This record gives sequence, C-alpha cells and structure tokens, in this order.
Amino acid sequence: MDSTENTNKQATKKLDDNYIYGRWGIYQVVQAAIVFYNILPTAFQLLIGVFIGYRPSFQCSASSAFENETFTRNNSYYVTYDKCHMKVFYNDSSQNKITLVKDSACTEGYQYSLDKYSTYVTEMDLVCDQAYLGELVQTLIMAGQLFGAAIASSLSDRFGRKTVLLASHLLTLAFGFGVAFSPNYMVLAILKFILGVLQQGMVVSNAVLGLELFPEKTRFYGGSVGLFFWSTGLVLMAPIAYLMRNYSWRYLQIVLTCFSLFSLIQFWVQDESLRWLAANGKMEAADKVIQKVARWNKINYEDLKKIVDKRMAVFEKETDDVDANKPTAEDTIPRELIVEKYSIFTILKNRNILLISMVMWFTWVTNTVTYFGLTLTSTSLAGDRFLNFFLSSVVEYIAVIVEHLTLLYLGRRTSTIVFHAVCGVSLALATLLNHFSDGDSSIQLASVVSTFVGKSAITGSFSILFIYTPELYPTNLRNAGIGFSSAFSRLGAIISPFAGTLAEEIPWAPGTIFSAMCFIVTFIILFVPETRGVELPQNLLEVKEWYSKNRGLQNQNKIETTKL
Repeated sequence: MDSTENTNKQATKKLDDNYIYGRWGIYQVVQAAIVFYNILPTAFQLLIGVFIGYRPSFQCSASSAFENETFTRNNSYYVTYDKCHMKVFYNDSSQNKITLVKDSACTEGYQYSLDKYSTYVTEMDLVCDQAYLGELVQTLIMAGQLFGAAIASSLSDRFGRKTVLLASHLLTLAFGFGVAFSPNYMVLAILKFILGVLQQGMVVSNAVLGLELFPEKTRFYGGSVGLFFWSTGLVLMAPIAYLMRNYSWRYLQIVLTCFSLFSLIQFWVQDESLRWLAANGKMEAADKVIQKVARWNKINYEDLKKIVDKRMAVFEKETDDVDANKPTAEDTIPRELIVEKYSIFTILKNRNILLISMVMWFTWVTNTVTYFGLTLTSTSLAGDRFLNFFLSSVVEYIAVIVEHLTLLYLGRRTSTIVFHAVCGVSLALATLLNHFSDGDSSIQLASVVSTFVGKSAITGSFSILFIYTPELYPTNLRNAGIGFSSAFSRLGAIISPFAGTLAEEIPWAPGTIFSAMCFIVTFIILFVPETRGVELPQNLLEVKEWYSKNRGLQNQNKIETTKL
C-alpha cells in the first residue's frame, strides 16, 4: 500500500495545471486512436467515387437491326460504332470517295471495356448525353459537405462533439449501405448528398475532439498523425478496390462502409471532450470522465478535479449586499453556472474575429480549389489505374513528414506560409515549363514533377489548417469556426471541376490562378496570430484580449501562454 501511495504522490507532482487532463497517459492514447480511426470512413465515403464512379472506355453496342437495314441496300455500305454514335458510310469505289450516310445515337446501349456492373456509371449508362449525371454525383457530395460543415459545426458546439460525431457516424453506416442498394440514379444521388452532409459532420467534430484531447506542446502531433491516417485510408482503398474489381461496385461500397461498423460500439468507448464539458458546465458528465482519466492514468482524482474546476463555467453571483473583500466571501456568495453560447453571428458581430475568419475562409478555399483542381487537371500516369491511385496516395506520406517537421520548428502560421509559398512557386514553374516546352519530353516531365511538388505542398497545408483554424476560436465557437471555414472551402471544391474545362481553352490559366491564390495566402496569413505556445482559449473575452494584443504583423513568438 505504501508503494502505491508513493506512486500516486509522485504522479500528482507531474500534473500540468494548464492541461485539462493533467498529463498524457493511456486514456488519451486510447481516445486518440479512436479519433484517428474515425478518419478512415470519412476518406472512404468521400473518395470511393474514384472507383465506383469510374468511366471506362466504351462504344455503342452493335445493332443487328441497324446493320440489316444497311447491308440490304448494298455491300458498299458499312457501319462504325463510336462512343456515342453509330455511323453508316458509303464507299463509292468508282470515285474513290467515302460518304457519311447516316449518324444515329446508340439505340442498343453501350459496350464497355469493363463488366456492365463494375461501376454505377456503366450500370446506369451515364455516358454521352447522360455523362453530366455521373459528374453530378461527386458535385452533390461536395454540396452536401458545404451544408454539413455549416450545420454540424454549430450543433457540435451546442450539443457536444461526441453527440454529432456519433450521430453522423451511425447515419453514415446506414446510408452507406443504402447506396449499395440504390435501385436507380435518383436514389443514388440523394443518398450521396446525404453522405456528403454526414461526412462533414464527422470531419469537423472529430477534428476538434482530437484537438482538445492533446496538450498545447504536442497538439501538432495530432495533425501529423491525422494526415498519416488520411493518407493510409487512401492507400488501403487501392488494394481493396483491386481485389473487388471483378465484382459489382455495390460490393465495394458495402466493404468500405463496413469500416463504420465501429459506430455501433462507439458510444461506450469514446468520451466527450472534457474541455467542452467544462466550458458548458456539464459537471456530472465531466466528473465521470475525470474518474475514468484518473483511474486509467493512475493519477489522483482530487488533483485532477481541481484542474478541471478552473475551467468549469462557474462564476460568483454578484450581489449588492455582500462585500467581496471579506474573508468569508467565497463561502457566503452563492455560485451559479453561466455558460456562454456562441454562433456564427458571434463571428459576424466582432470585427477582429470576423477579419481573422475571412482570412482563414479564403485560405481554405485556396487549398480546396487547388487540391481538387490539380487532381482533375494533372497528367495521368500510364498504366493500371489501381496502381496509379496507390502511388499518388503514397506520395502524400512525404507531406506528413514535412508537415511534422515544419510544425515542430516553425509553428502554425509560418508552416502555412511555407507550404503555400512552395505550392505557388511550384505551380508557377510548372505552368511556365509546360507553356514553353514545345513538345520537349524532358521539359514536360519537369513540369509534371513540379506539379506533384505543388500538390504535395497543398496536401500538407490542409492538415495544418485542421489544427490552426480551431485554435483561433473559443471552446463554444471552435466547431463553428472550423465548420464555416470548411463550408467555404466546399465552394472551391464545387468550382474546381471547371479547371479542366478552362485548361482546354487556356492551358496556362488554372496553374496561374492557383499559384496567384497561394501567393495571396502567404501575405494575408501574416495578419493571423500564431497559436504555437498558446493554450486554447476558453471564452470570447480571452480571444478578444489575445487578438487585440497580437493583431497585424507583430511577432507572435513573444506571446506568453494564455492561462485558463
């Protein structure tokens, strides 16, 4: 017993008063593992369309009726089957002339290089004049993300991170299976939109839940590991899709949705953010978490409770007939819970917070339109599409390593500047090389390599934004802050498909636009405070004081850690 007591006393000495969980332990490791696992279903549901919505090569199916009608005329007539048309030509051998006699749509359907049921595009014949419907599915997912980011973020701040995350995950499981049994295109499109909403519900609540789990000095580790799991999710998709290539796309949808079966037990294994519970005065729920943390991490319950109480939304009730200077004031003055509730209107009403938010919104749009724009317009690698996807996903591990090092030594703001500067320079160089290549294969290769460097940089910056953005807002506005930033970024995702159309008309335009936007970010981000070394703000007053002292181009390295 004496050795146990000595161990507990030693443990309590190591508690960090500025960290709501006291110190890092096995409890946070388990909770962080759950947060990181939740990233996999979000990646699968967003990008599964790369495989199940793939459009292979195709042509019109042969029409016996069409051929019989043609060949009964004369053997000089012959039929060709193109992608969207059946054409009849007349070969006039006497004049050595071939004449187009008839041009008809594909009356007998289409013949694909893959099995009829390999993708929903081939199964539903979303080609030719129906091709836009195939693209619309992905657009609807993006539109759903915009709606989900705006709505789910506010709900998460009001009802809790775990509540929104669990509800979104359970519904993702249900609607994910629903997609696999879609009887027609209309049902498929509606379910995809809903999955887009739920995907953002998971993303924004899960990101903030993870952020609030880590202490200030190691918060950036969460971003690096989160990007690692996102990239791992993409890497896993390729071999799974390859193994399922000879089956209907519906089976791949079912297999990847099965990763959300964890949601059935998630309620019992994942806890609500202790920081959110404290900020919202949820004393009973917070006490249960405190007991669990103390038990798992083998620390003293009373010492940990004192740390949490400092952040609990409890204030002394003001009275006119009590002198606060009396020694017995703390015992005599009644106390009540005062929970601060915020919304998007809080951002709009506060000038400094609004200006910071506008900078972050533009930064998010830049990241999204650049990332998806590069994905849609970059030169495809020759060879197997599964291997190509696998290799392009593996490359993102480079961004994980670079991001971790920059966050470790440079901080959030400087890392954001570096990644956008690298992306801007790389895309500007790629655009120039491609424009003046004049068919030179070596110069074209250099342009492709430069483009991939830019894509890797913008990938790394995305992960930083998921750390940097919520750190700028108080606890009850944190999800709304990242949520509305993510919602604005969906505008970039929706317009990014037009980059391909623009590139066909003006090849140098997309790269120039993306590069210019990245350079703009490197300048305007200077007006956003550095959050490295700063404890997460708990309320709006702390944010206002912090912004007023550290606005503009002041040196953020001199900021002292905010004591909550």
